[in-house]
Amino acid sequence: MFNPTMTSLEEKFSFTSTGDKIIAVLSEPEEKTTTAFVLLHCFTCTKYHRVIRNVSEALNEKGITTLRFDFSGNGESEGKIEDAFYTKMISEVKSAVTILKNRGYEQIGVGGHSLGAMIALLASSEDERVSSVLFIAGSSEAGRVREVFPKEIIEKAEKEGVAIGHAYDRDIPIKREFLRDLETYDVKKAVSNLKRPITIIHPIQDEIIPVFHARQLYDEASEPKKLHLIDGCDHLFKMPGAIEKLREIVKSV
Repeated sequence: MFNPTMTSLEEKFSFTSTGDKIIAVLSEPEEKTTTAFVLLHCFTCTKYHRVIRNVSEALNEKGITTLRFDFSGNGESEGKIEDAFYTKMISEVKSAVTILKNRGYEQIGVGGHSLGAMIALLASSEDERVSSVLFIAGSSEAGRVREVFPKEIIEKAEKEGVAIGHAYDRDIPIKREFLRDLETYDVKKAVSNLKRPITIIHPIQDEIIPVFHARQLYDEASEPKKLHLIDGCDHLFKMPGAIEKLREIVKSV
């Protein structure tokens, strides 16, 4: 289902995936190519997060169209965040790829930041239509999201079925099913099996996901692959000059 609501260089629209209405933004440069990227936000963020927005602008400057959307349970999209399992998010990515294919784009990449980077890789490893992956400040461990919450919250969710955790100024119900779902995914295996170009970008001063995660994935990845470790950058690229460094790398890939 595709419902455009605005036609311009930036088009806001909705599509349906796994029963929820997903709100997205398509950004088309004036002189566009046949290449497009699906861009995915970080945990509890939205399609308007400064990192994803800047990556989108950098790609647009290269003539590449971008499609960024809110995962279900986040931002303007329908659904509950406690039901946003990895499997569901991966399905939403595949739906976005289908939209771009139907619009005639020949080369479709998928990229993301933090959790979005990991979902981008996992989805791409399952979808042969994806031509390349852009992996920014992501983790090499699918279960690392457990570390966002105190150990006792995770133990309560596993024992009782659900527990309320607090992260990033938001109360988030953690379901046992969510924990079981994420354990079915292997990020290192996904990058090893990808066999398509991947660019891994990671801040050296990342205080959330240490830089060794990027090195692990680069070692596991097949050629062609690129690794950019950015000095003077934190996880959210808030340090002076950090976002500019990210934009320059994105424009060079």
